[in-house]
Amino acid sequence: MIDKFNVRIYGVLKKGNKILVSHENIDGYEMTKLPGGGLEFGEGPHDCLIREFDEELKISISIVNLLHTTTNYIQSAFRADEQIIAIHYLVHSDEHISSYNTTQGTKVGKQNIHHFEWKELNSELLNILTFDMDRQAILQLL
Repeated sequence: MIDKFNVRIYGVLKKGNKILVSHENIDGYEMTKLPGGGLEFGEGPHDCLIREFDEELKISISIVNLLHTTTNYIQSAFRADEQIIAIHYLVHSDEHISSYNTTQGTKVGKQNIHHFEWKELNSELLNILTFDMDRQAILQLL
């Protein structure tokens, strides 16, 4: 039974005709997605995204504009009792990314291994993204 919302905030960092994607592995569950993560109590969506980019990439970002908010039901891939609500923003940063590989702990005691990569912003990108919510956000830029 679904009895919780999980609000996820993601950023599309664009440099020229490329965007940054995150290849992630949480206990063997592999996914390719946009950078970002879960909204925490006491923070707004912009604060969340700024925190996530700092935690994952050690860079500061600015929010350019809202790209997409989910309009359909999304079941969590990790928890049977959660519904996902995702908000995607176009973001900007002039800072240099010093490491494209990070590992973070999750709230449920697992490890999230990230490998970030620049990918061409074109229709082929839609085929590598794991989640439809990310594909819907990218469609706003194509």
